[in-house]
Amino acid sequence: MKKRSLDVKTIVFSYLIFLAGWIIWSKTNKLISINEYIDWGIGLLVHIIWWPLFAIVLIKHYNDNLTISLKEMLVTKPKLKLLIPLLAFALVYNIGVYFLDSDGFRLEMKVYDFIVTVLTVGFFEEIVFRGWFQNAISRFTGDRIGNLLASFLFLFIHYPSWISHGYGIVAIITNSIILYGLSLLFGWTFRKNRSIWPGVIFHSFWDLLSFIM
Repeated sequence: MKKRSLDVKTIVFSYLIFLAGWIIWSKTNKLISINEYIDWGIGLLVHIIWWPLFAIVLIKHYNDNLTISLKEMLVTKPKLKLLIPLLAFALVYNIGVYFLDSDGFRLEMKVYDFIVTVLTVGFFEEIVFRGWFQNAISRFTGDRIGNLLASFLFLFIHYPSWISHGYGIVAIITNSIILYGLSLLFGWTFRKNRSIWPGVIFHSFWDLLSFIM
């Protein structure tokens, strides 16, 4: 079967599919909070099955149209001189936040929280937003604009969850600034290394620090 050429409509439609999964999870997260196992199951469905598998299918299908191929982004090793300063920044920033506004370390992390928040979300969100969206958008806009636009998509998809959890306007604005800046860093590491792994490691390490501090 002949592969279709990538177009903007495909990117937009795929984003709506990913957004639908996130909204469903956000809504059910609020409605069925009386049963955490159902909530976990839906979270796993979205983060481990719906998002990454769909993203990998898209990347493979449009592989010849992307700036970085699926094989290249998966087999290229992380550059330590790029990664170590990012991990150091994450550590310093989160320690600073901890001392400025802290209720103590949250060491009661459950197995599900560790698996989804730390071990898997970094990879699955990076394969979606860097491996697919930034990669696809950059074909039409160039790398820098691709990063800016993909980071906006990454930011916007968090709004349903924040609204569902009752975040106020100040919290939403603050989180938006931080998350957009982080997404730009994730995208920058993807461009510079031409690999998904530095962003995955940085993303997962950041999530771990944010969760326990």
